[in-house]
Amino acid sequence: MDVQPPPDEESEISESEIDDYSQKPYLKLQTGHYKVKKVNGTLRCPFCSGKKKQDYKYKELMAHASGVSKGSVSRSAKQKANHLALAKYLETELAGGDHAEPIPPDSQ
Repeated sequence: MDVQPPPDEESEISESEIDDYSQKPYLKLQTGHYKVKKVNGTLRCPFCSGKKKQDYKYKELMAHASGVSKGSVSRSAKQKANHLALAKYLETELAGGDHAEPIPPDSQ
């Protein structure tokens, strides 16, 4: 008999299921349910509200999302899945857009 954990026990997601669980937050990012772009042009992590750092450049937010999704031992599987979805969203929806850092003219 297969016993399912209660739906509120997020920590029961296995590492192998993180990819599957990232689909739902990814869709919510695409539909605008989770906001990434701020009015002032900076980006934010919608899954880390209340943290000190709220304003990110594209590369910083991508590094944050990738780091949490792949290597953070202290994060729950649900947080990893959410950040994996954010990294995928940044790559597919915002990469190359006006949020990528421009190359300064003096470095060419």
